[in-house]
Amino acid sequence: MPTSKPSLSRFRRISLSIGILLAFACGPGLFDENEFLSYFLPESSNAQPQDRRYFFTPQLYNYDSETEADTIRQVDENLNAWAAYAGGNVPATAVAKALYEGDESAGNRFVAQLSRTHTPALDYLKLALQADKASGGGDIWNPDPADTTQLTQLLNEARTKYNTVDDPFLKERYAYQAVKMADQIGDHDQCLDLYAQLITPITKKTFISDWALCRHAGAAFSLGDTARAIYEFAQVFDRCPSRRPQAEASLRIYGIRFRAEALKFAKNDQEKAAVYALCAIQPKQDALPLLKELVALAPENPLVELTMAREINRNEYFFLGEQNPIYGYDETTKKDSIAFEDRRKMSISYADQLRAFALDAAKNEKLNDPAYWYTAAAYLAYLDKDYDEATTTLDKAEQARTSNADLKKQIALQRMLLMAAQTETINSQIENQLIGYLEQFGNAKNFRLNNAFVEVCQQFARRYQQEAAGSKSDGWLSGCSRSRKETGKEMTVAKAFLMTMLTSSQLNRSEAYVNVNSDQLVIEDSTSAATMQQVLAFSQQPNPTDFDKRLLKLTGFDADYLNTLLGRRLLAEHRYAEAATAFGKVSPKAWSDEPFASNFNQNPLDVPVNRQEAAGANSYSPVQFTQRMAELQQETPKRTGDEAAKLYYELGCGAYNLSWFGNSWILVKRSWSSAELVSSLYGQMKSTERAQMEQQLIRNVYYSTQPAKAFFEQAMKAAQQPELAAKACFMAARCEQNELTVRLAIEEVKRGYADFDEKEWSALTRKLQREQYGRYFSRLSMDYKQTKFQAEVLRECATYADYVAHR
Repeated sequence: MPTSKPSLSRFRRISLSIGILLAFACGPGLFDENEFLSYFLPESSNAQPQDRRYFFTPQLYNYDSETEADTIRQVDENLNAWAAYAGGNVPATAVAKALYEGDESAGNRFVAQLSRTHTPALDYLKLALQADKASGGGDIWNPDPADTTQLTQLLNEARTKYNTVDDPFLKERYAYQAVKMADQIGDHDQCLDLYAQLITPITKKTFISDWALCRHAGAAFSLGDTARAIYEFAQVFDRCPSRRPQAEASLRIYGIRFRAEALKFAKNDQEKAAVYALCAIQPKQDALPLLKELVALAPENPLVELTMAREINRNEYFFLGEQNPIYGYDETTKKDSIAFEDRRKMSISYADQLRAFALDAAKNEKLNDPAYWYTAAAYLAYLDKDYDEATTTLDKAEQARTSNADLKKQIALQRMLLMAAQTETINSQIENQLIGYLEQFGNAKNFRLNNAFVEVCQQFARRYQQEAAGSKSDGWLSGCSRSRKETGKEMTVAKAFLMTMLTSSQLNRSEAYVNVNSDQLVIEDSTSAATMQQVLAFSQQPNPTDFDKRLLKLTGFDADYLNTLLGRRLLAEHRYAEAATAFGKVSPKAWSDEPFASNFNQNPLDVPVNRQEAAGANSYSPVQFTQRMAELQQETPKRTGDEAAKLYYELGCGAYNLSWFGNSWILVKRSWSSAELVSSLYGQMKSTERAQMEQQLIRNVYYSTQPAKAFFEQAMKAAQQPELAAKACFMAARCEQNELTVRLAIEEVKRGYADFDEKEWSALTRKLQREQYGRYFSRLSMDYKQTKFQAEVLRECATYADYVAHR
């Protein structure tokens, strides 16, 4: 935590940096991450582990999701072939070192075995390693260019070796090397010719020939034969696991979509199905027509269900985005966008087509898992808010049964979503179902589960809030005005608070990069003391229901946390006696631990004249301090004269230190930041919301220090000694300068990120000081100019000295 507060002149730099930070954080928005608002698990399809890379993502070219299974399979296919060829039970590690690290030493068991049984293979390995080094590499930022001269020499050597060796294993590999190197040097015509001359005649082709076909497809594309390229990449994708990712990426990177001409190269239905399958998982298209063709030709293809999941995920935003905009989406921009509205209307119609297809697929006996298709249809009905149909269809999914654990999870997830969407009045039966779902889906690592969990918690928090308030318009975070006799309603207020807390990233630790979670600290700081009193009563009720106990357990809140938060909210409202009672119920050990040990270590009843100076050592515990404040609040009005003034001054110092500018802010909030004023404003992008936030900041006593100023004003009125009155006047002026700090923060945000002239900014500051925020500085300089305290302040306080010099 910072230990010093920023001067007024630093706010421009702070706001500038925060503004830039938020600009990067918010733009270009959701597409920076591989996560988005979605409740439908693509894992519920029968997708193979190596195909999970093809799940829908807003990042069109993201391949970081490559699974370990992919890597192992790519490596093993070649390693296993070489190990089998060498014989002698050679360990895979020895093969890998020779193939990929260039270990040609005699101590390598694989090399030694080849020396005994397949000596010509050592010549091939040498050529392959030389070709690999000549091929270049690096990354897109620091590429290493290929050595085309050496590649050309090696290509000729590979052709010669192809013609001289009789070993089919080596012949196929020399052919591949020749085709590959022709492609690498950019001689695409030669690449095609070499494939026809060297690969086509091979009668017993292995995956190596498919590696060569992948190069052939790339050359065909480079020469403009896109239809042939699609067909050939599709065949590699279909039958060669070790080149499957490269074949798919070749289409995706260049934005290649389905072309009917590609089908003319297909020799049978399986090859046609391969074309449809590869094209169906390409982004930025409606894949349903391709999916229908794929089902007709190859219903057993595992990409059938995956493609359906992609289409659902791809269209979710147009249904869910209106309800839950996150990270970069602006509701006003969306609604004013003709393109967005047109696309949303198209998505609704397209979703209807997807639903009809899913229902037909569920009855298709050639498709293996009707439960998946019913679940998909039910989810599409849910998106369309056709909850009765969604429920009926989901019943069919459960009756169909499935062995897919992720699909079972998806069914349960949809049950939870439907329950939340259809619940109008909460009863014990609903609560019993709800708590089971919350326990099942809380703290999920999968971001979709987290999205659904947060959505359901939010919906039930609103339901509880509405029931407690008796209307749909009243809030609960700002306060509660219900009768004490309405115990049931008070309990619903507590449940609303706890459900809202479950949406926070601190309680619901989902590990999602982009999520819809709230912030626990924001919820704490915006909750009223009245609400917290009801939450505490809820936690202490003598006969809690099973739901009540499990809900409280799910939050992890104990008595220490709840009493500490209650005390903080009471202090935020400057209700000292009640805060002392709440703090008194907290374990004493909590006050000696962090964060209090480091942030409540200065005298909370002392405010030095110089802002740069720290108050004396703290001899108070939070309980003792609040008790002292309660005593002062009760006894001071009974005193008169200088005695009353001293007590009012002490009260003012205590109230001041409970603010953002004080040394005891930890008793009101759990966090402190030098940039929180401007950051809260930058977080509101809409002008109407920002205007509301500005007014909230101005009225927020945590920043304005208004309660402290009121106590210092009382001290001035009661004081009979000018020195004591001057001291109180200065502190009232300091509170006034805090109000100016808030105002300047607002001015900074209004001006954006531009670096204004320092003289212009200084002139604005002085103008505001003279005209709106200099009342007590003026009084100190006029009414108390003969006091020793005023002379001391002129020496110690640069802000006051500057004011006097320029008034």
